[in-house]
Amino acid sequence: MSWDPYLDLRTGVLRNRLGITDPAEFARVEADFTSARIAQLWRHPLPGDYDLAHLQRFHQVIFGDLFEWAGQLRTVTMGKGGALFCDPGDLVSTAVRVFGRLAEDGHLRGLDRAAFVDKLTALLTEINFLHPFREGNGRSQRAFLAQLSREAGHVLRWAGMDPEANRAASRAARGGDNGPLRAMLERLVDDGPGRPPAPRSPSDHQR
Repeated sequence: MSWDPYLDLRTGVLRNRLGITDPAEFARVEADFTSARIAQLWRHPLPGDYDLAHLQRFHQVIFGDLFEWAGQLRTVTMGKGGALFCDPGDLVSTAVRVFGRLAEDGHLRGLDRAAFVDKLTALLTEINFLHPFREGNGRSQRAFLAQLSREAGHVLRWAGMDPEANRAASRAARGGDNGPLRAMLERLVDDGPGRPPAPRSPSDHQR
């Protein structure tokens, strides 16, 4: 990708509503704004059908203060670690299949813990590959999956996530091994009372 319309090419900072071009300043402001919005979503669930449009609304709420394109599907090709994410032209059709399977699975409701973690692992692997936004994929999908989990009767405590373990598990899943990702989610899922998620750094994998 030789040119990225989302970036200020002089500074490498994503073009933003606040006009910030200093990378360190933008990182601080972005973390503050998105942490507040994620906490808001925990307190006030976002209605929807747990499909691509619903995920887009999560992204719009979390990043709408910062980006004009919040909630919009990316138009550029992206990858990580030598592996490409879903092609922009295939995002909608791929999402129809991913979220269609989720609907067929009853949005993971009525499952015991082991079956829930199995299904959640497969879903997270697919959403990681989808990577529908230019920025903010991880935070949007974590908020989306936390709400999905609560409505399915389980608590997904992202505050306990180790960023390096997440990065390693995601790399393994891209290579076809979901074991590390399932092991990570096994540690994060419980059935106790939920608490608002702790703020996550924008350096977390799958931002």
